[in-house]
Amino acid sequence: MRPTTAALIPIFLQKGSKKWRLGQLLEKVRPLMDESILLIELETLVEEGWLQKDHKGRYALNLLGRSFIAEIQTRYEEAYVMIEPLGQRVVLGDFRKLKVLPGEKVEVEVHAIYPEQILGRILRRVAPSVRTFVGIVEEGRNRRLYVTPQQPPLSIDFQLPKDTPASLIGQKVAVRFLSWGLKYPIGEVVQVLGQPRQHQTEMHAIMFEFELPEGFPEEVLAEAAALPDTIPPEEEEHRHDFRGIPTFTIDPEDAKDFDDAISLRRLPSGLYEVGIHIADVSYYVRPDTALDREAYNRGTSVYLVDRTIPMLPERLSAYLCSLRPQEDKLAFSVVFQMDARAKVHSVWMGRTIIRSEYRFTYEEAQAILDKGHGRFAEELSILNTIAKHLHQRRMREGGIRFETEEVKFRLDEAMRPIALFVKERKDAHKLIEELMLLANRQVALFLSQQRGIPTVYRVHDMPKPEKLKALQLFLEGFGYEIDIRSARALTRSLNQLVDAIEGKPEAHIIQAVAIRSMPKALYTPSNIGHYGLGFTHYTHFTSPIRRYPDLVVHRILGAVLSGTPTPYPDMGRLAEICRYSSQREKIAEHAERASIRYKQLEYLLQMEGKELEGLIVGIEPWGLYVELTESRAEGLIPLRSLPNDLYEMDEYRHSLKGRYTKVRYRLGDVVWVRVVGIDFDRRLVDLELVKA
Repeated sequence: MRPTTAALIPIFLQKGSKKWRLGQLLEKVRPLMDESILLIELETLVEEGWLQKDHKGRYALNLLGRSFIAEIQTRYEEAYVMIEPLGQRVVLGDFRKLKVLPGEKVEVEVHAIYPEQILGRILRRVAPSVRTFVGIVEEGRNRRLYVTPQQPPLSIDFQLPKDTPASLIGQKVAVRFLSWGLKYPIGEVVQVLGQPRQHQTEMHAIMFEFELPEGFPEEVLAEAAALPDTIPPEEEEHRHDFRGIPTFTIDPEDAKDFDDAISLRRLPSGLYEVGIHIADVSYYVRPDTALDREAYNRGTSVYLVDRTIPMLPERLSAYLCSLRPQEDKLAFSVVFQMDARAKVHSVWMGRTIIRSEYRFTYEEAQAILDKGHGRFAEELSILNTIAKHLHQRRMREGGIRFETEEVKFRLDEAMRPIALFVKERKDAHKLIEELMLLANRQVALFLSQQRGIPTVYRVHDMPKPEKLKALQLFLEGFGYEIDIRSARALTRSLNQLVDAIEGKPEAHIIQAVAIRSMPKALYTPSNIGHYGLGFTHYTHFTSPIRRYPDLVVHRILGAVLSGTPTPYPDMGRLAEICRYSSQREKIAEHAERASIRYKQLEYLLQMEGKELEGLIVGIEPWGLYVELTESRAEGLIPLRSLPNDLYEMDEYRHSLKGRYTKVRYRLGDVVWVRVVGIDFDRRLVDLELVKA
């Protein structure tokens, strides 16, 4: 889906199937689109058949009667499907009455369009759901065993076959759909996960919930085992040799997949040669092999609290490809000649052979930067200075300075959380980040200049106009302003906002709401730039061990540099890779959050009954969502538990106000709450308000 499409279609839906004049649309889409971009998008949608244009030049949605095949999704009792090219939801009705389940493929016809809503009906069932549902086996009043899916939550019971052993009662299991009974779906237990609330049980439940694989197929492992342990001499001859140049890696303490290494040397000209060396996964993982198909299916490595579910088998991810110290390794390098102020004088890209001399943790590298002495102290200091200049330039050119928090745990031998902390980003992290951004940007710029050769871009669009207006109103409640008249004005005012809120109690929630106002970055062969970074061209090149799009970019770049045909000449195939990779990235993020959420709940067990400080981070008709300051865990204060009053929501100002008491609760308010219950099955924390 094009980002311009994502911004435009919701505007059409505001009036259902009614027509829009060009001027009306232009008022709605500024500053995201000017008139020329809007016209191109409108005519493209007309050509694709999603819009119709009348003789007066007015535009309207052209969806009525259209049919398509899609996968059922559910939210509470509602079943819906997505029109992927438009990013729009088609509501079908109660999934229980329709007898459909998440994951089932159906053919749907659009039969009505109302403001903010598209309705559809099922024409035929194409393929049953193959998803697994996780829950606890219980015994019904008729002695029949059943499972109510908890992950993902589904408000219907799965009846189990009569021969299911009673010994499973109370066990957490994974269930697969078999067929529909008179009223309920019938499912079979495909795996017994174990006793609820046990670490291994719950981590496996998360893996089943998000359909994450536990191991690799034999065919894939066999291909990995057949790869040579050493680099063939003939391969060395074709590569630029960077061995002997000071080279090192900087990674998290528990990392095994070292994607990137940095080299630095001073040239006779007085310039610095900064080498950004990325593991050459494309040498080992060739297109149309079992390794490649499995990497594509996984899309990305997934990092749960206690384990990594890698995109590639360990033999590649932790050994052959990983840029381990004191080992010769194959790399794909982007090498810059630049001065101390990070002005780039020349760039070289190509396949190399490197030898990392040392493996730093971020903490080690930071300690050397702080002290000014230690191994590679001079190189680290120079690179840190260069990184700071790169960051400053990026901010001047339109980058946004929002930062997200990362929650980490310290676990005991039984994998219970004994400490929780928010990971602090220091200069060592920012040094690596800026150099990776530089390499990714350079590769994207180079590939964009190759005519007729499509590639993968990592794009990030401007926020939608309605999101910006809502953010503007929200900020006014705190006494802050943003300028939404143009993209550059918005960027400048957002960075001024970051400066203004630094150290303030409301800083965390303002950053969170502002980030939520932004669209998500995604992969696409159509470049629109990266708004958040302030780049006109950007891709992902620097993590091919753990991200499939990076591997694709390596292959395309390798073909261009060697003058051989691109392995991805078909724009349609590349678009599908991008769409699927974006989807896998989203699944990985949800799984990672679920594992963090579970450990936060475990940590809060020791806090039951205690009064804790928190911040209101969400307001809904049913209550207030509060993020606890220490644990960053989120809980709910139900509306019914608030002091007696009739409460009214102000969605634009993100607040809840008592009609009689005039008491107002708003996003960012600091509150004191008591933990009154923890529901591990639904991953919820019940809170009660102590003091606002």
